[in-house]
Amino acid sequence: MKYVIILVLFLAFWAGCTTRTVSSTPRTAIEQLLLSTAVDTAFEKINLPGLTDKKVYLDFTNLQSYDSEYVKSSFQACIISDRVTILEKPEQADYIIQISCGALGSEYKDTLVGIPALPVPGSPMTLPELALWKRVEQDGIAKFLVTIYSNGQVISKKYYYGKAERDESFLLWMRSQPKDDIRKAWEKSEENITN
Repeated sequence: MKYVIILVLFLAFWAGCTTRTVSSTPRTAIEQLLLSTAVDTAFEKINLPGLTDKKVYLDFTNLQSYDSEYVKSSFQACIISDRVTILEKPEQADYIIQISCGALGSEYKDTLVGIPALPVPGSPMTLPELALWKRVEQDGIAKFLVTIYSNGQVISKKYYYGKAERDESFLLWMRSQPKDDIRKAWEKSEENITN
């Protein structure tokens, strides 16, 4: 009996548990990464050689979109690399650059060969899907209008498009991923950090 009590006490102190709090954000990380990668892709195409060493004011008043703060930061980082000086007041600038968003959103498409998930009549349960083959396509798409003014006159007006794709295919239990721009951008940033 003495050994049983010692064993029970030992197990009581030895046993334990760990809990993890899991939460869901209103938007998925995949969606946010697709959109930010599409923004980066659009702004990588910007080339402003005529503005090198010039003073500019950035006008974001017409920028109405998801992730507008990231759009602003990404654009600023892009033009600073062209040795442009960004000013706080438009009257002191040589040029005013206005950025507008025509589109910044995601698309989702899936194709299934098999049996889709089905609700069980009279029950809150759902039968899981049985996929012989399934393809999931996710895209982030961006369109921006960049207009450059000087002394109230339009100097330049250009549209910049960006797209980020992520595709997955499943054949029975085997998975393949022919496109993943998120992973490419991730690996590219890792290379830049290590070099």
